[in-house]
Amino acid sequence: MRRWLAGLILLIPVILNAPVSHASGGAAYSPAIRGSVAGYRLAGIEPDGDPLDQVALNTRLSGSARVPSLRLIVNSYLENFKPDTTPILPDLLHPNRTAHNLGGFLQGKVLLTDGAGNVLYIGSFIAEAFLDNSNRAVMSMDGIGAASGGGARLKGTFYLRKGGSLDGRFTGHISIPRAALRQIAAQRGARMKKLQDIMNTVIVKPAAMVGRSTARSQTVPLKTNYGAGATHSPASTGSSRRLSPITVIAGAGAIVSLLIGLYLFWSERRQTKRA
Repeated sequence: MRRWLAGLILLIPVILNAPVSHASGGAAYSPAIRGSVAGYRLAGIEPDGDPLDQVALNTRLSGSARVPSLRLIVNSYLENFKPDTTPILPDLLHPNRTAHNLGGFLQGKVLLTDGAGNVLYIGSFIAEAFLDNSNRAVMSMDGIGAASGGGARLKGTFYLRKGGSLDGRFTGHISIPRAALRQIAAQRGARMKKLQDIMNTVIVKPAAMVGRSTARSQTVPLKTNYGAGATHSPASTGSSRRLSPITVIAGAGAIVSLLIGLYLFWSERRQTKRA
């Protein structure tokens, strides 16, 4: 009897922290997503001329299938395709179909957090950006901290609206250990950490170029510290920085305009002296 009680006591922590899957028995996990583009800036130019931007998304997933509301944060790179560099890719949500009207491709990291911004899940994020402002995304995450042992797999579509807002819906599954559920409940309504502090949990680097080109690129000419964690060395912006063709053309135009202005000023002064 004592051995049985001792075994039961040892099993209690395991049972209390066991992952709870909400997709494999009841309703499918189908949260709505709402949020905004929290960061968007040029990171470099690919060798084929495609602009590469860094994009951060700050969103919230609604509660669904007894899973409480979670914050979803994306730190990624967006390769914008030109008409002559657009690759032929399968639709992420329908792999047997070709992705038509494709405008770009996003790759990076995704984080799920509680209401205060404490990270519970970390994983990969890929998405196809279409010319109609729709984005089809696929995410795969593993739990950390209180969510260790849990996982999440999500896919779906979100749309960009005027002003940088976005909305859409995902489907998939998520397993949440009870410890994570308690943490989420305790942090409900808490003040959110700064977005940059949350994104510092991971470091995101440009992936191999996706657009059509004669050569593939593992990096981009321009880098920033966007998304570089405090525990990681920041991306360098030193001698590897190169000017984009647009910058060179703009600079040359400014110099020519200045020379023309000086010439006209000098000619006018000379004519005034003669008069």
